[in-house]
Amino acid sequence: MKTKIQLVVLFLVLSFVHPAVMAGSNIYQHVDKEGNVTFSNRPIGSAKKIYIGSYSPRKYASNSPALKSFSTPVKDSMQKERNVMRQQILKKELTTEIKLLAATLDHIDEVAGEHQSAQQQEKTVQLKNKLSLHRRNIAALRKELGQ
Repeated sequence: MKTKIQLVVLFLVLSFVHPAVMAGSNIYQHVDKEGNVTFSNRPIGSAKKIYIGSYSPRKYASNSPALKSFSTPVKDSMQKERNVMRQQILKKELTTEIKLLAATLDHIDEVAGEHQSAQQQEKTVQLKNKLSLHRRNIAALRKELGQ
């Protein structure tokens, strides 16, 4: 009797630790005519079984063309093009953030005054929060650009 109780307790512990023990580990992927993908624990139509056991990229890297493409080195010319494009994007973002900072400062000046209503005070707090966000973004962009 004691052994049966221990087995039941062990089974319950394992079922909470690893839900796949209770639910099963078969997962199926089905793609319908419209291209909608459905995952299920039951096969649907022409569903394909997916194996999701312990996955190790190193184990499958030699067999998977998708994983091989990640390890393919990029040519220097391509990397330089990417770097130039990235720099351009960051510079545009910096310009936009600087404009937004100036606009926020203008709004704060418009709203600020000696006698503010509760609504105006709330608006001022929101604008100051926005202002600090723009300043942080500008600092991060400048750091990224090396300025």
